[in-house]
Amino acid sequence: MSGILLLDKPLGLSSNQVLQKIKKIFCVNKVGYVGTLDPLATGILPILFGEGTKFSKYLENSIKSYSVIIKLGQTTSTYDSEGIVLEKKKINFTDFEFYKFLNAFKGCINQLPPIYSAVKYKGIQLYKYARKNIIIPRSLRTVYIYKLDCVQRYGNLIELDIMCSKGTYIRTLVHDLGQMLKCGAHVIFLRRLQISLYNINNTITLTKLYQCSQLYFRLKDYNIFSNLLIPLKTIFFALPEVQFFSSIIFKKKNKICFISHKRPGIIRITIKTQKNMFVIGHIGNLGQLIACKILNIE
Repeated sequence: MSGILLLDKPLGLSSNQVLQKIKKIFCVNKVGYVGTLDPLATGILPILFGEGTKFSKYLENSIKSYSVIIKLGQTTSTYDSEGIVLEKKKINFTDFEFYKFLNAFKGCINQLPPIYSAVKYKGIQLYKYARKNIIIPRSLRTVYIYKLDCVQRYGNLIELDIMCSKGTYIRTLVHDLGQMLKCGAHVIFLRRLQISLYNINNTITLTKLYQCSQLYFRLKDYNIFSNLLIPLKTIFFALPEVQFFSSIIFKKKNKICFISHKRPGIIRITIKTQKNMFVIGHIGNLGQLIACKILNIE
């Protein structure tokens, strides 16, 4: 069984805990998820089955959107409501200062991963060191914030809409904003609404999956599960497309003599005469198109 399941991750479970439940429901081993969500977070979590696990990197690099509620006036150890309150400060900033600092986070920024995170140091996650009060050096990572809008403010709570690149820590962004506002801030609500072209409106809950599982064992109808999966080829629909009418030109390690006006980067090459065949390639700095991988997937 190969395909993608768009799960609405519930509150309180880690992404790995959810994955183990999926394995039991579907009775499969070759399965993985894309885009880790903390236990505090909910929202869209793509689960890749079978051959789909080979293409996870194309989703991991995708743009993601979040709805976030932050609490002002408190700094916590984990940068969210699950941590210990380390500091409390009065909230004393103007609307002008707030929007000035909020806008400062848009575009290309550098972040330090939280000490309570799954980033590894010498093969061990940072949060395991943090629990033992061991201070580990962390490296800055460059991320891109495409959108950072204030939806509304009520008292010491602010709701934000965020669209960002791979590797962005929303908790760090909120913590850093709180430091700039000189009052502290942490995340109390985080929901992922979109990853690549996949939207929260197309997800299924764990509760619904359990219901489907019970139905499957009663009816022994394999389609009950397979109908929940969307095609693997949709992973690549967000990539820029170049069309050809024939696949004859594609050979192993073949550099195609073709100059494209598209921007350099990864692309999807589709073949007009073969619906299930397409090629993953990239466009070089001089506009040359290079075929990298030929795929035949539904």
